[in-house]
Amino acid sequence: MTTFLERVLEKLSAPRVSFSHPETQPDLVEELLRVSDLTLANDRGPRVDCVRSLLLLQAGEFERSHSIVQAMSGSDPAYIHGMIHRVEGDFWNAKYWFRRSNKHPAFLGTPIDPFSITDMVENTKGKTPLATTTESLTTEFRTLLAFLLRPADSAGGERKK
Repeated sequence: MTTFLERVLEKLSAPRVSFSHPETQPDLVEELLRVSDLTLANDRGPRVDCVRSLLLLQAGEFERSHSIVQAMSGSDPAYIHGMIHRVEGDFWNAKYWFRRSNKHPAFLGTPIDPFSITDMVENTKGKTPLATTTESLTTEFRTLLAFLLRPADSAGGERKK
């Protein structure tokens, strides 16, 4: 049996590069807005809000994605906030939010660098993204999503590895 999240990820086959690429998926956006926190991420609280914001961004719903993380603090919403501004083409502001995420823990020990990914996206402006850009965006998205979906350690709130 396929979970809701698995079905969503099948529909998000291409990473979000800009407002127009790939096309917005209005039916998916509606599903993401209607689904319960428990169905979406088997959780409640700030992490599920970040999961919802991240998935809405990838589906093309920027305003709602932005309004979710704009009202939050911490490295998770700051990183997603950076991703939103990168998609809208506000590259300086994207880098500001990536700095605010304080080297997000999802990417420690990985080659993922939001600043170089942002530069790749900026160089793509108006063109079809290179395979390396698409791969980097996909890896960034999948790594962050997996991190957000990890169970939290009840004692310290850190995610288990």
